[in-house]
Amino acid sequence: MKKTQIDINLPLGKKVFFASDFHLGSPSYEQSRIREKRIINWIKDHQQEMGALFLLGDVFDYWFEYRHVVPKGFIRLFGKLAELTDSGIDVYFFCGNHDTWVRDYFQKELGLRVFSGNAYLHIQGKTFFVGHGDGLGPDDIGYKFIKHLFDAKISRIFFAWLHPWTGYKLASGFSKRSRQADQLKLNRESYEKKKNANLMAFMQSTLKSENIDYFIFAHRHWPMLKEIPYLNNEGKTKQTDQSASKTCQYLNTGDWIQYFSYGVFDGKDLKLDGVHTAKIF
Repeated sequence: MKKTQIDINLPLGKKVFFASDFHLGSPSYEQSRIREKRIINWIKDHQQEMGALFLLGDVFDYWFEYRHVVPKGFIRLFGKLAELTDSGIDVYFFCGNHDTWVRDYFQKELGLRVFSGNAYLHIQGKTFFVGHGDGLGPDDIGYKFIKHLFDAKISRIFFAWLHPWTGYKLASGFSKRSRQADQLKLNRESYEKKKNANLMAFMQSTLKSENIDYFIFAHRHWPMLKEIPYLNNEGKTKQTDQSASKTCQYLNTGDWIQYFSYGVFDGKDLKLDGVHTAKIF
């Protein structure tokens, strides 16, 4: 699993923001434009206090970057992100499962820092494990196979042979069917609990060997802020030198389709903010 180290020295009065799953381009041009405007206004509202911005994947419902061609649209968001980086605010873009095929356009034109995997983030003595969050933990064998297939270099080569119009139609159709399947779940909360159990298993396993203060993931479209105890190999609370029952926190950034939620770290505390409150499981 590819992980990178990111170190941020957060100035006094500045905050780090985490957001994801904008899915711009879906389900229609008109609805996407409304959502894009809302995202830009949110950035404007916090720009003066923004020490860094983390975009944790699925910013676009579909993105395939050819060598000389990129999908049209999103120019207002691109302009705002370029303004942030030009002013010295770092923007970190983590590829999601909908926008995994990124080349160098974001880096060269917008000044973004792009990551294809997970990363360790260090801020003010705190350690974060951040990423899109898909394909982690046990189960989901079918999804992991498809993810591995899409991430393979040969898949990019074959897809690049398609005309951009054909590629767009195929990818957007697949995305639409996947979203419809999720919406048809009879008990969405039960479904999400099962999916988040995979992430919980991954985090508990990681905490057996590593000291992490915060996990921040996206992908599930289900905003959440939850404490996670350190467990030993027998599944009991792990004893540490720092405390008898050390805990870390898991934050899921939710989405900007239904919840308009995001995470914010002020140097001391991590909070889940936005229109809707956290779902505690």
